[in-house]
Amino acid sequence: MFNRLSDPRLAVFLDHYLEVRGERTMPSRQDIDALRLGPVLPFIWLSDYEAAHDTFRYRLAGEEVNAVFGSRITGKLLSEIVKGGRFPTVNELFLRVVNEKLALHAEGPIYRCTDRMTLGERLVLPLSSDGGTADGLVGVTVRGDSIDLVNSAHYQEQKYDFLPVDELTEPSSSFQRKRAIGSGC
Repeated sequence: MFNRLSDPRLAVFLDHYLEVRGERTMPSRQDIDALRLGPVLPFIWLSDYEAAHDTFRYRLAGEEVNAVFGSRITGKLLSEIVKGGRFPTVNELFLRVVNEKLALHAEGPIYRCTDRMTLGERLVLPLSSDGGTADGLVGVTVRGDSIDLVNSAHYQEQKYDFLPVDELTEPSSSFQRKRAIGSGC
C-alpha cells in the first residue's frame, strides 16, 4: 500500500472504494455512495475523461474543493481550473491514473494553481463504467497547514506515489515504492 495515508479521511475513502469495487479492477461512478462518505464529502471530486480534449471534466466537487477555486467547478474542464504552467503536469498525472489504472497518492503543497496554496494530501483513483476500461477519476483532496509563500522554498515540490489499482487491498500503510517528486497542483 502507500507509504502512509496521513489523513484518516483518505483511509475512509479508500475503504469505500475497495468495498464497492468488489472483485472488479475498478468501481464505476455510480458505485460511489455519498451516504457512506459523510466526513469525506466536502473534499471529494469526480471527473470523466474526455478523449476529444485529452483531459478531464469535473462532474462533482465537494464544497471545500469549490471553495479553493472560488466557484463551482462542476462541468468545467481541468484546463479551465488549473491555470498557468501547472495544467500539463496535473493532466499528465491524472492521465497516468486512467491510462495505467493506477492509484495516485500525493502529499505536500496542493492547490498551487490557486492563490490558496497549502500543504495537504490527495488520493486519486480510477473509475470504469464497464468494469475494465478506466474512463474517470474520483479523488479526495484535504488541506492542512497554509504555506508562507515568502518562505516556502522547501515546499516547492509535491511528493507522489503510484500503485496499480489491482494491488490495492487495504488502506493500512505497508506499500513501499519509489517516490516521485514533481510540481502538481
